[in-house]
Amino acid sequence: METLETEIKKFANGLPYWAKYLAENILSSNVISDNAIDTSYSYLLEELGLNPTTEKPEIEINYNSEDSGNYKLDLLFSKLENVEGVNALTENQIIEFHKNLTIIYGANGSGKSGYVRLLKKAFYSKAPEEILRNIHVDGGHKSINASFTFNSNGTDNLLSYPKNEHSIEFKQFSVFDGKSILKHLEEKNEFAFRPAGLSFFADYTKAIERVEQKIKSDINAKNTGNTASDLADLFDGESEIKTLVKSLSASTKIEDLNKYAPFSEEDGNEKEKIIKEYDELVLASKNKEKEIKKLENIKKLLADNKRAIETINCCFTTEYLTKIKNAITDCLDKEATAKSEGIEQFKTDKIAGIGSKEWKSFIEAAEAFATNQKTETVVYPEKGDHCLLCHQPLTEDAEKLIANYWAFIRSVAEESAKNAQAALNKEKQIFEKFDFDLFPDNNTLTIWLSEKYPNEFNEINKTLSEQKMLAENIISDIKNKTVNDRSEINTSIEDHVVINEAIDATIEGFQDDEQSKKLKKFKERKTYLEHKEKFNAHFSKFETYINHQVWINKADKADFAKRKTTETEKFLSRKYFNQKYIDAFNQECNKLNGSFDIEINHTSSAGKSHRELKLKGNKPNMVLSEGEQKIIALADFIAEMQLSEVNKGIILDDPVTSLDEKRKSEIAKRLADESNTKQVIIFTHDLVFVSSLIEHCKDLKIDHDCHWIENSDGNSPGTIWLRNTPSYEKDYKTSSKAQKYYDEANKLPPESRENKIKQGFAALRTSYEAQVVFGLFNGVVQRFNERVSVDSLRNVSFTDEIRNEFLECFSQCCRYMEGHLHSDKYANQKPTLENLNAEIKRFDSIAKSIKSVKRNK
Repeated sequence: METLETEIKKFANGLPYWAKYLAENILSSNVISDNAIDTSYSYLLEELGLNPTTEKPEIEINYNSEDSGNYKLDLLFSKLENVEGVNALTENQIIEFHKNLTIIYGANGSGKSGYVRLLKKAFYSKAPEEILRNIHVDGGHKSINASFTFNSNGTDNLLSYPKNEHSIEFKQFSVFDGKSILKHLEEKNEFAFRPAGLSFFADYTKAIERVEQKIKSDINAKNTGNTASDLADLFDGESEIKTLVKSLSASTKIEDLNKYAPFSEEDGNEKEKIIKEYDELVLASKNKEKEIKKLENIKKLLADNKRAIETINCCFTTEYLTKIKNAITDCLDKEATAKSEGIEQFKTDKIAGIGSKEWKSFIEAAEAFATNQKTETVVYPEKGDHCLLCHQPLTEDAEKLIANYWAFIRSVAEESAKNAQAALNKEKQIFEKFDFDLFPDNNTLTIWLSEKYPNEFNEINKTLSEQKMLAENIISDIKNKTVNDRSEINTSIEDHVVINEAIDATIEGFQDDEQSKKLKKFKERKTYLEHKEKFNAHFSKFETYINHQVWINKADKADFAKRKTTETEKFLSRKYFNQKYIDAFNQECNKLNGSFDIEINHTSSAGKSHRELKLKGNKPNMVLSEGEQKIIALADFIAEMQLSEVNKGIILDDPVTSLDEKRKSEIAKRLADESNTKQVIIFTHDLVFVSSLIEHCKDLKIDHDCHWIENSDGNSPGTIWLRNTPSYEKDYKTSSKAQKYYDEANKLPPESRENKIKQGFAALRTSYEAQVVFGLFNGVVQRFNERVSVDSLRNVSFTDEIRNEFLECFSQCCRYMEGHLHSDKYANQKPTLENLNAEIKRFDSIAKSIKSVKRNK
């Protein structure tokens, strides 16, 4: 029959030997040590042909899911003590944990959070928190430390945190608190505890990643040296040897290197002879080299000069000059049109300068000022408006005249005239920017041309001068708007071409002579011999580089089959695990009365499974109320822990905050029931929840312990009173608990009695509290019971004397009890056996008096 175990075996048996070796170790519950990784890596190198083949033992896959990871199936967390350096928690406290349910009750600020932070760091939590030091103390902080006692197979095992934090026991308990809720609801969560079989894939993935890291590390180490390009940089110049070095790779044969080895004595002698002849020839050819450089610089300057002349010539063609003439004519025409269409209507003998530039500016300014006098929809002037200058009322003719002014300013003819003038101004700027002085004195090109090509030089300069004069005339035409026919003037660049060809011929003549050819040949042979000498000096580097490239090339072929691992894990997880989780989650929702149609999505990667909760496509915390969110998160947490074969206990911190009493009761019942199958530890400040837990434990016949945590003096949080909380009120109706501590203290030597005596007073204080509920008030109202016993009211009766003595005795117990702030009068008095015995007798006397009052009523 096909099972999860057989399918995992099948997967493992199909792995290559190096990976199968790791799988066999994991499935045999062996810890994957560094030595095992090294061995597996050695086998992988053999497979890749990087290590010699060795004789290897046959691998047999054996698998026992119950033993996977050396988890303890009967593990109990029995005690926490010796807590130091955690927040401001009081030291020397002990918390004992029941095998079923343990309740730790305490008000806010009593120290619960300090213990929970410690447990979240030691055990698994989706929202671990850093443990804080005591912020009320400036120095002398102790290191974080705590003693955890676990029990398995009837034997206690004491482990220290954080020293033993990696022990398997710490992986078998999990913590749920308010900060975990968002992790359950908002994020995609990796399953913390899974069937031991499926945990194989996560362990296997981690193991092969360690092997992969080793091969990557070795590849990186072999890549940290010089590259082929770096090695080629050892050689100055070019040669066939440098070309070979630059192309070195895994496919290069060592035989290819041996062609250039060794560098013989004959090679050395030839090299010295070639260098001597080469140096002599270089000395002789230096003047030619200098002349070539000079000519190449002249070529560059000549080319720049040619480009400058070509730029100038573009604006002195017949076509361009006609364009300017037409632009001037166009501007004159448009100005005339603007003048004829508008200005004539305004001419008068009364005002001079109508149509002038100043007149136009005046009208434009007036129109802009008039616009500010009215709203956007109203135009100045209207009937009844006044003159903007003299403030006199405007006549109908004046209004019409002003309106004509505005129409004139906005006319098309006027705008066209402006645009035509702007175009002319742009052309004028082009000619004003031209630099015709292309041959300044002392310029290298000027001197060279005047010496080598004087006629050509003078002709070019003459034409440039003519262009300069023409440019000045064109500027004048534009400025005065004078229409003239101007003839084209073109500075020829043919001489530039001829001169450039002559320079090239001269340079080529220098380079093609026999001396240059011989120099080139000597240089090539000299470079080759120098490269050959250096090549042999660094031969081992080239050989090592090739060997490393061959190694890396083979190592890159390593197949870690991560995708296959993930797909197999995903398939088996879906087949053997995911549906179980869905069923468990839905059952938990039903048990907690929290069926909200939550959808569950599963994904897998790197040998791990994840799930995500959705409500109608949304994250539950975006839709549900705070209380509903808590129910869903709690259901998710319990369901996950139920599926775990290794989880043996859950710890919850105030799981019912903000819930109503009905919800509290439902959760209390579920957690009490869960304590039948694994340890349940609950920290809470909610007395109603404590009562509900205890009542459900009684109904389900489940044993439990309930401890009290206090910070009574405001400076000592975390003080623990074992099995001494309000939840035990009925057990404290008499002084028997205090008497028990008295008897135990009486058997101890004096130096060891104090703690038992203080516990006796603490028990006696609780007895007084129980006496209030069941004695004075006859159980009419109990702190943890919703029912009010109205019938018991007839038995409520006590005297002022009983009340006063009751208060005085209760105060005396608090005075001696550890963890309370004492007055100066009693600050240095330690409780004695006699004090405890006297107070027990006083309690019994008061209890007797209360019963007497009831009987006589």
